[in-house]
Amino acid sequence: NMAKVEAAASVQADAMQRLGALAARIPEDAERLWQRLRLANAERERLNSMSEGWWRVSPADDKGARALLYRLGPERFVDRALIAWARSSETAHDPAWRALLGLPERWAAPVFPLKAADFMKRGLTPGPALGAALHEAEEAWIAADFPTDQRAIAAIADAAAAEVRPM
Repeated sequence: NMAKVEAAASVQADAMQRLGALAARIPEDAERLWQRLRLANAERERLNSMSEGWWRVSPADDKGARALLYRLGPERFVDRALIAWARSSETAHDPAWRALLGLPERWAAPVFPLKAADFMKRGLTPGPALGAALHEAEEAWIAADFPTDQRAIAAIADAAAAEVRPM
């Protein structure tokens, strides 16, 4: 199926993607392949990424696809999307899967707009609470589908700072 999907999507055949599609359904499979085949660490990480969560990739979830592209980057996003498509019940010529595979060409993942200084202005000091606020804010920003409006970003920062501020 991977070869059919690659051909239909005009994607260059990739040995690691094919190995992942053939033999890495779960992270433990990727670990076994790494040890057995004596793969490089970068290949191990790539196989691991392919084997994690591929079953959650769906062309019906645009917001989830953008979040995944943001988290994984274009190469690993394409790896996971190809594997999910090859393992799906859809044909190799499915337009929805083809559109999903083209997402990195149509949408560039934005840079997280908040910095530590934004939380320090809200009364947080350097330390674990500041890191937690940054993490909470980034997760909320992703969940809100990457807003660029300054008011929305400020509201996310305010909520994250309030969440981690010690009582």
